[in-house]
Amino acid sequence: MTEINDVTISGDNAVSAFGNTVSGDLYMNIRAERARRVMGLAEEEIRDRVAGYVRVRNHDLIVEALRRDRVVALAGPKGAGVTTTAVAALRELRPELPIIPFSSAETRDTDWSVERGYLLRAADEDDESRLRSCKESVRASPGSCLLMVGTAAEVRRSAEFLQPIIVEPPAADAVYRRRLDVRGLGGTEWPGWPRAAELLKNASPGDARRLADLVWETGDATEAERAYLRWAEQLRAWFAESSGLRDQTLLIAAAAITPATESRVYGAALSLARHLRINVEGGGLAWCPSGALSELLGADRVDDRLEFRRYGYASTVLRHVCQDYPLVRTDLLAWLSELPADEAVMLDAALQRRVAAVFADLAADNDMPAWIFRIARGWADRGNADLAYLALAGTCLHPGVGGRVRRQLYEWSTERQTRQTLKLVIVRVCQELGRTYPSIAMTRLKHLAKSGNDQVRAEVADAAADLARVHGEEVFKAALGWCGAAAGSDSEQDAARLAATALRILLDMPDGVGPERAAAVLGAVQRLAVCGDTVRSAALAAALRLASGHRDAVVGAALGWARAGDGPPPYGKQLALFGAALFLELAAERGADGLALVLTGPGAVAPAPCAPAWSVMLAVEVGTDAGFGGVPDTVMLWLDTAAARPDLRPKIVSLFAAVAEQEPERRTLMVELARAWAGTRRDHRGIRDDLLMRLLMPEWKRLLLVLWVTLRRRATGEG
Repeated sequence: MTEINDVTISGDNAVSAFGNTVSGDLYMNIRAERARRVMGLAEEEIRDRVAGYVRVRNHDLIVEALRRDRVVALAGPKGAGVTTTAVAALRELRPELPIIPFSSAETRDTDWSVERGYLLRAADEDDESRLRSCKESVRASPGSCLLMVGTAAEVRRSAEFLQPIIVEPPAADAVYRRRLDVRGLGGTEWPGWPRAAELLKNASPGDARRLADLVWETGDATEAERAYLRWAEQLRAWFAESSGLRDQTLLIAAAAITPATESRVYGAALSLARHLRINVEGGGLAWCPSGALSELLGADRVDDRLEFRRYGYASTVLRHVCQDYPLVRTDLLAWLSELPADEAVMLDAALQRRVAAVFADLAADNDMPAWIFRIARGWADRGNADLAYLALAGTCLHPGVGGRVRRQLYEWSTERQTRQTLKLVIVRVCQELGRTYPSIAMTRLKHLAKSGNDQVRAEVADAAADLARVHGEEVFKAALGWCGAAAGSDSEQDAARLAATALRILLDMPDGVGPERAAAVLGAVQRLAVCGDTVRSAALAAALRLASGHRDAVVGAALGWARAGDGPPPYGKQLALFGAALFLELAAERGADGLALVLTGPGAVAPAPCAPAWSVMLAVEVGTDAGFGGVPDTVMLWLDTAAARPDLRPKIVSLFAAVAEQEPERRTLMVELARAWAGTRRDHRGIRDDLLMRLLMPEWKRLLLVLWVTLRRRATGEG
C-alpha cells in the first residue's frame, strides 16, 4: 500500500514536503526553500557570484599565482568574499573549467585525469598528509587547479606547504551597489539609499550582499534595515521588558513552530520550560492568557494561528537567544530534537518537519555539526526518515557546516553497518545535493549501490535518473566510472551490485542512449564481461536491453568478443564465452515470420561472420561443463530459416559444416541435430543431406551417402 501525503508549510524559512510511505518505509522528496542561506556551486550560482563580484584589491596577484602554481590558498575574515574571489579568479583564468567543492577525504574516489577546479574549505580539512597528496595530484593533472579558502587561522594549519594569500576586500558599498545591479535594482532609488551607507560602515562584502538581498526581498526600507540588523534592538527590548522565564519560553516556542495554533504554542512552551527545569507553579494558570498572547509575542493572528509577519523575525529569535545566552544553546538543540516525538505536545506532521528544519538551521548557524549527525541518525534509526532528511538536506549546502555534513554523508555511505533507513535517507539527500554538486552526490550514491540491498539500489538508480535530467553528461560519466570500479573490485558481490546499478543508470538516461553512449556502454560491458559470474550476468542483461535500440552495435560487439579466444588467458577465453553467450541470445530471437531475426531482420548479418560465435557455442556444448542452454533449439531455428530462405540455405549449411567439421564431437552433435530437425519431412531432407555429406563419420559412410544422394537427386531432379 502507498500512502501519499502533501504538506506545505508557510512562514519563515518555509519547507515543502512530499512523501511516499511504502511498506512502512518513507521515501521523501522534500525541497528546503532556504536558497538565500545556501552556498552552492552549480553553474547558476557561479554565474551569480561572478556577476556580483567586485574585484578585490589584490585580484591580479591572485590570478597570477593561480596561473603559475595552480594550487593556491586564499584567506580572509568571514564575509570578506574569499570564496567568491576564488571562483571569480578561476573563472577568469579558465572560463570553461568546471568548479566543484572538494574534500581531501574523497581523494581515493577521484579521477584526477579529468580537468577540474577544486575548491576546498580549510575548516573541513584535518589531515595534512591527505592535503599534501591532493596538492600533488592536482599538480600532476595539467589542466586542473585547486583553491583552498578559509580564515587566516584555518588556512594557517597548512601554511607549511601552502602559503596563503590574504584577500584584500573591496569597499562594502561598492559590493552593495553591484549586487543591486544583479538584482535588477540598479536604476532605482536603492543604490543611493542614505541609510545603506551608514549601515555598511566597517561592514564586510558579505554584509553588503546580504543588505542588497534584503532590499530586493522586502522592498521596504524599515523592514530591510531591521532584518539586516537581525532585529537586535527590538529583541533586546522585548527580553528586557519580558524578563519572566515563562514569557520568554513562549516566544522561543512560538518562533520554533510558527505558524501554529495557540494550544501548540503553549504545549511547546511548557515542554521547553520542563526541559530547562523552569518551575511552573500553578500549571496552566501560570501562563499569559490566550487573549493577550499575540500582543505579548508581537505576532499576528492568521485564521486560528499565530504567525510572525516581520521578515526573518522568527528565525532571528532563536539566533538572538543563542548569541545572548550561549549556555542555553545545547539545551535548545536538545529540546528541538525531542519536540517532534513529545507525546505531551502532539505536533502534527507539518510542525514536526518545521521543528526539524529549525533544529538543523540552529545547529548549522552555531557551527555544531556533530548535533546534526547524531540527531539525524537517531531520527532515521527510530523511523523518522523525513525528519532526518530535512536535517541533512537543509545543511549539506550550508556555507559553514556543509562540507562536514557532506563528509559525514560520505562516511555513512561507505559503512556497511549503516542502517537501511539511513541509507534511504542519504539517497534522497543526494538528490538535493546533486542539483548543485552532482559529482559529490554520485560518489555517495556509488558506495550505497555497492553495499545496499535491492531497495537501496533501486532508489539509487531512481535518484541518479532524477539528477540526469539536469546533469545528464556528469551522471553518465559517473556511472561509467562505477562500471570501472566494479571491474576492479576485490569482492564479486560488491562488483555485481555496483555494476547492475550503474548499467541500469546508463540505460535509463532520460534523454536517451544515442550511438555514442551505446558505444560507451558496450565498452563498460566488455570490462565487466571478464569478471565473476554474477557480474557477467548483469553485463549480459544490460547488453540485451541495449540491443532493443542498438541491435546492430550489440550484434557486432558480440561477434567481436567471440573472436577474442586467442587473446591472453584467462580474459581472452572469458570474453569469447561472454560474446558467444550474448550472441546465442540474439541468434535465438524470432521475427514475425518465425525465422531467425538476426539473419532476416533489420541490419541482418551474413552467416559466415557468425562462425567464431558458433564455434565457441559448439565447443561448450560438447565439453564436460554445462552448456549455454538453448544451442540445439537455435541450430534448428537457423535450419528452419535455411529451409524458408533459399538464398540463405547454402550459407547457413556452409557455416554449420565449417564450425562442426573441426572436431569429431562437434560433427557428431551437428549430425544428430540435423537428423532430429529433418525427421521424416521430405522438404527438410535436402538440407539434412547437405550437412551430412560434409560431416558424417566414418569416411566410408560419408562417401556412400554422397553417392546415394547424388544418384537420387539425378533421378528425381531434386535440388
